[in-house]
Amino acid sequence: MTANREYVKPFAITCKQCGHINVFKQPYAYHAGFADQGFLYNDEGNLTLVWSAYDSDYVKIVGQANPWVITEEKQKAFENWLPPAPKGGNWGFKNPGRCLKCKAEITPPIGLNIYYVLYPDSIVVDGHNSGSLKDLART
Repeated sequence: MTANREYVKPFAITCKQCGHINVFKQPYAYHAGFADQGFLYNDEGNLTLVWSAYDSDYVKIVGQANPWVITEEKQKAFENWLPPAPKGGNWGFKNPGRCLKCKAEITPPIGLNIYYVLYPDSIVVDGHNSGSLKDLART
C-alpha cells in the first residue's frame, strides 16, 4: 500500500517591477520573532544571514534585545563585527531582499519586516545544530 503524501510547494515572490517569479526552497516566509532569530540580507540582496537572538556573541555586542528593535548605533556595531558576506558585499540592517533578475526590492529589511526568505547559499547559524555567530567572526 502506498501512503498518500502531500508535498510542500516552494514559496514564491513575484517582482512588482519586472514580473520575475523568485522561488525559495521554503514553504512560506519565515517569521523571525516566532523563532527568536535575527536576519540580514547582503548589499546585493541575494543572500541571507540568520542567527539566534540569544547567541552569546550577538548579546555581547547589542545586549539582550530583539534584532528588529535595536538602535542604529547597535546595528552598526553588529554589522562592523560581522565579516563581509561571501558574495555581494556586507550584511546590513537596511538591506532589503531583492529580485534575482532585476534587483528591485521584493522584501523589506528587518527593521521594516519580521518575515524573511532564504536565498540560495544563505548562512543559518541559529544555534539549532547549525553553529553560532562565532563561526563567522572577523579574525
